[in-house]
Amino acid sequence: MDEQTRKLLGVDENKPNDWFESLYSESNEAGEGVPWANMSPHPLFNSWMEENQLMGKGKTALVIGCGMGDDAIKLESHGFNVTAFDVSNSAIALCKKRFPNSQVTFVQADLLKGIPEWKGKFDFVLEIFTIQALPPKYEEVLIKHVSDFVSNNGKLLMITEIQNDKRVFENGPPWLLNKDYKQSFENHGLKEVFHTTSTEAEMGDEIHLTVFQKQL
Repeated sequence: MDEQTRKLLGVDENKPNDWFESLYSESNEAGEGVPWANMSPHPLFNSWMEENQLMGKGKTALVIGCGMGDDAIKLESHGFNVTAFDVSNSAIALCKKRFPNSQVTFVQADLLKGIPEWKGKFDFVLEIFTIQALPPKYEEVLIKHVSDFVSNNGKLLMITEIQNDKRVFENGPPWLLNKDYKQSFENHGLKEVFHTTSTEAEMGDEIHLTVFQKQL
């Protein structure tokens, strides 16, 4: 993305969350104007859930950067007690309008600040494209905060696009991750238990689906 487009969207490296609210506040229940709004569960996540027949009765799940809410509803349909958050108040309002009968707890929260009261609380955590939507200088703190949500023996499923080039602010958004992200999660007590790679990425060199398990 060039500098002119970043300015048009209001992307500021030092105020990295502001542009999300701008996007969602101008959107609607059809997700118009939100480039990553699938209006359905992410296809890789959806396939993984069905292939693994993951059932969540009696378990808690967290969706990070829930956007329009479809991934949270998918987890709810598998029996999880789901909390889903986004930094944008408007995104959360749209989720509640789209799914008025859902029992998902949709709430506004900021991943950059962290949510200490959720530390170790969730059996299953889902992160899709959230870290790569924020500037590279925040990568380590974002990975720490994501890792903190996972309970002991709980799992984190993340989907991210990968680039071989160095992550620099001038190249985003998005700021696709490098392959060393896995080591960063392992440094926070998570162990890779499943991984699949595809070269059918929309923007990067690869797209990864990785499952980690917390082992304290």
